Amino acid sequence: MEIDVLAANVLPADRNLIAKAQERFDNLIKPVGSLAKLEEMATRYAAIYGSADKNDVNYPQKTLLVWTANPAQAAAYMQGGKQASVLAANAGINAQTFLVTAESIEEALLEGALLVKEAASMQNGQLVLAFGCADAVPEYKLNNDADGYEFLQQLGSMAIAAMAGGILQAAALKVPVMLDGAATVLAAMAAVKYNAVAKDYLFAGHVSAEQGMEDLLKNIGLTAPLRLDIKICRGEGAVLALSLLDAGIKAYKEMETFAEAGVHVEVKEFSHAEELKGKQGAK
Repeated sequence: MEIDVLAANVLPADRNLIAKAQERFDNLIKPVGSLAKLEEMATRYAAIYGSADKNDVNYPQKTLLVWTANPAQAAAYMQGGKQASVLAANAGINAQTFLVTAESIEEALLEGALLVKEAASMQNGQLVLAFGCADAVPEYKLNNDADGYEFLQQLGSMAIAAMAGGILQAAALKVPVMLDGAATVLAAMAAVKYNAVAKDYLFAGHVSAEQGMEDLLKNIGLTAPLRLDIKICRGEGAVLALSLLDAGIKAYKEMETFAEAGVHVEVKEFSHAEELKGKQGAK
């Protein structure tokens, strides 16, 4: 299966760069770890794009991809009046709707990979994709023994299979994906079953009010910065979470470290070294 070849091309994010980026955050003039999830998002983003230098970490171009296998839903989203589309337009985020036409899981995986490859090729510079799904979430069981293909077969959703292929393609291209509701997380779970390191390129946007959402995120090992209690997710949470990624990048680029600010003398109990010692002791 060609998707296995694609999955094999996904390489892990550079752990050394993640550590270097976190070191910069730890040296900013602020309490260590005070930006919490913003730091985790920005450090991983920096590592994905290959540099911990603040001058190389740029604000990404952003594209919302809404997936559906329903032609009527696709037409409605292409008109641009849906919630996710309106929120994307308000944030200056490009939005595209993908109508999945595949009739088998194999075809859907490859269709999703091709669509993401085309979407990524239309951008120059650093890019983040947000995924939303306009189709209903199928009934599912968290079957950890099933491989990616078996898991998708059990779900029986062409849109979710296409998103799984799209996630693998994005990861192979070193493009991060911001997830939305349960359907997108199920696709992420399938992608991670194909190659566990695909997780390095996944960001959880929010915890929705959909049944089992907490368990889905926990299964992949992701945590989300937002809890929006959205009951039917179509990409809205992923769009809103992108602003938090920008906020983390802004802090990373524009805040000064003690050295950059020329601060050399600190009161011991408030010093950066003492904060780091406390942080390490708490682990």
